Amino acid sequence: MEDKTGSAFCVRKDDITKYEWMAKLRPFNTVFQAELLATHEACLWASTTNQQEILLKSANIKLGWIRAHVGYSGNEAEDVLAKRATQDGIPIHIPEYQESIIHRIKSVLQNESIILWQKEWDNGETGRSVYNVLLLLHGKGPK
Repeated sequence: MEDKTGSAFCVRKDDITKYEWMAKLRPFNTVFQAELLATHEACLWASTTNQQEILLKSANIKLGWIRAHVGYSGNEAEDVLAKRATQDGIPIHIPEYQESIIHRIKSVLQNESIILWQKEWDNGETGRSVYNVLLLLHGKGPK
């Protein structure tokens, strides 16, 4: 969901959800952080349940990437759960990295600059002939 990040995993057997876990992250957290957190929590879950015995006996345990939104029922169920996590998940704090903070500050400054520029352009006294043409080109018509 826009400006929200959820992390989740679910355990399914025969297309039935047996266990689910959800966390609500902060808006600045990335989808990659959410994926890593869900993978970590899934590993913790597996290590504390009877699944550990199955994992120890299995000769081929693979962790891999699958393409999203192409109909894998387990992945689609997890996507729905991750969206629900943005509202109902347990709040988890993952620190924001300095690069992320700088990026966010630049983004806010850029957005505020555009808003200020637009206000000055809308309320200015010079360049009105160009202003009216641009409005007509964008289908808004002159003020």
